[in-house]
Amino acid sequence: MAVELVKDILKVDELKGKDETQTMVEAEIYLNQSKPEIDKILWVDGKAQITNSKIVQDKVIINGIVKFKAVYKSKEENPRIFKLETVQDFRNEVELEGINENMTSDVKIGLEYIEYELLDERKVGLKSLVNIQTKVGRTNTLEVIKDIRGGEDAQILKEKIKYNDVIGMKESYTIVKEAFEIEEGMPPIDDILKVELNTYEKESKVVDGRVIISGILDCLIVYNGGGNINSLKKEISFNHFLEIEGAEKDLNCQIKMEVESVEYEIKEDSEGISRILELESKVKILGKVYDNREKEIVLDMYSTDQNINLKKEKTLLLENVKNLICRETVTREIDMLGDILTIEGRVSILDSRYIEGKVVTEGTVNLNILYVEENTGEIKNSQEEIPFKFYNDIDELKGNISVEVESILEQISYKVNAGGLNIEAAVKNSIMLNREKEIDIIVDLEETGEALNKKNRPSITVYIVQKDDILWDIAKRYHTTVKEIMSANNITSPQILMPGEKIIIEKHVDTQF
Repeated sequence: MAVELVKDILKVDELKGKDETQTMVEAEIYLNQSKPEIDKILWVDGKAQITNSKIVQDKVIINGIVKFKAVYKSKEENPRIFKLETVQDFRNEVELEGINENMTSDVKIGLEYIEYELLDERKVGLKSLVNIQTKVGRTNTLEVIKDIRGGEDAQILKEKIKYNDVIGMKESYTIVKEAFEIEEGMPPIDDILKVELNTYEKESKVVDGRVIISGILDCLIVYNGGGNINSLKKEISFNHFLEIEGAEKDLNCQIKMEVESVEYEIKEDSEGISRILELESKVKILGKVYDNREKEIVLDMYSTDQNINLKKEKTLLLENVKNLICRETVTREIDMLGDILTIEGRVSILDSRYIEGKVVTEGTVNLNILYVEENTGEIKNSQEEIPFKFYNDIDELKGNISVEVESILEQISYKVNAGGLNIEAAVKNSIMLNREKEIDIIVDLEETGEALNKKNRPSITVYIVQKDDILWDIAKRYHTTVKEIMSANNITSPQILMPGEKIIIEKHVDTQF
């Protein structure tokens, strides 16, 4: 029995480690001599950014910055509004055993909260808690046997493996520019106090050689004008193209977008009044094109005629069985607070799991509401936490299923009604369902040429089925075939096998005259 191994390459994304941690970042802001003393801090906010990350043996080193901003009312006879800014760097090390510099990291950060303390009339102490989520993985290239040719007595067990074949990845930047005039009836702009930008994917499409992306940039601006603090909201649409070699029409893609920086300039209109704001934002876009594929590989083989030595290696595969993108709306009605300046938020996923044909995702939308109190005219903050639980129906899946969810808050809108303030938050969940599977991969095969001795075996063996038995293992043990056992026992399907059941195994001996 001369056999030929037909080999193939299987590329599988493998998660090597993940971690969630927090780090405290503290800073102080000092007033320069040109600014009047502080009477009251109106609000503080900030943004955390990664400057670089690096993998070394067993750890990820993360460097980043927190951009702090404080807005205050001056201690003057005629109080004015001023803003203060500072940047504080930080460093964090995430230990993950077994990772190395040949792997890739995905690090996400965000601010859990910012606290402030007025140390004196010219100094503010700031403290922020930074959330850090780290994943490290690699694309594992495995040489597998996809077929064994030759040998009429060779019995072969194959299985289909589902995986994502990554065609290509590309990181790119786009500059989004927009100039708009504030609405009639709103006062001219004296000073910009806050610019908050949020970007998200509206639509994406893979065509030959590229990905076409339509995005939205939500702009929230708070400014000082007419002796009051005012706010306005604008939605800017933009398009971008990612050139990815090997991309073909109707393949799958995954898009991640993030605002890197923003610059603005106040301009005068035709009447010389400061009513125009020019924005220029740099948006980072990461795109991945992939195809959902199945590949059949040989997991086991034996001969009914001779002894075969197999060399195997245990491999843990993370089989991607399904991906979902789900959009849900979370609502909450609260008592009216006053004139709303801004509503910002973030999504926190608390738990995600697969249960009997459903993906269950639980989390919260955490809101920070900046408003002007109606009775006092003071600017205040209010925090709201909206819990949610989403159910997504899918086909029944077998095995050890793990769920990974990436959530972003795409939009926040609100309406004032008689009952108070109705808030709607649009949440996008990207869900990946994986099955962890440990398999023995054949790496080599040796034909011994030693014929099997069946003469001393009884003509008929009665075997009692044990728990977790499969017909393949029984057939291999007795050097027969699955087909012969099914025929001798009138078994219609190899999956129909009950513990305690008796099956007959007949001996077949080839006789030559």
